[in-house]
Amino acid sequence: MKSVVHLALPALAMAAAMEPRQAPDVRVVSARTISNGPGSGCPTGKFSFQLNADRTIGTAIFDDYRVSVGPGEDDSLRERFCDFEVTFSFPVGCTTGVIHNSPGGLIRLQDRFEASFASQYSIEKGQIVRPPGEIRYNSTNYGAPPNQYKDFKSDHAAGVRVTVNTATERNVVYRATTRILLSRPSIAPTENSVYDVQNSDVYITGLATC
Repeated sequence: MKSVVHLALPALAMAAAMEPRQAPDVRVVSARTISNGPGSGCPTGKFSFQLNADRTIGTAIFDDYRVSVGPGEDDSLRERFCDFEVTFSFPVGCTTGVIHNSPGGLIRLQDRFEASFASQYSIEKGQIVRPPGEIRYNSTNYGAPPNQYKDFKSDHAAGVRVTVNTATERNVVYRATTRILLSRPSIAPTENSVYDVQNSDVYITGLATC
């Protein structure tokens, strides 16, 4: 009898090891702007947040996250920032995944002008393991006739690793420190260039236990 039990235990352990682990369940809880003061593109009253039905995607909505360069315009209008926080609910234990911050809106660039989106991310109870680079837009792809604009939707994705120790600590705050900029060559603008970030979807993919 003892020999049967001795042989069965490794078999059970092997079966357990081969059984795939269920992906962690992560939900978006809420969001808030933490940007105010001069240069903010999402001050209080100009930022809102919507959740989809199963709370897997949150959409930040910006009423004033816009930069522009044009004839006679103040050069200070070509740069804005927006810092916001999104709270996720993570399971207890160690979880890895990829958090996406996907800005979208309207853009129009005069010939040789460029726009860029950059962001730094941090997350409570964990770390960013693969920080993304800057997103750049050029007039070759985003030029348009005067007073006409192109839609854009981009993706800024960062790998994360989060460890939650107890069920009472499942809420985890993800912070995005974003900046948008219009760059121009050493010539005066003769047309209006606009980079208008109207929304950004925030969600997480590639979930796994670690």
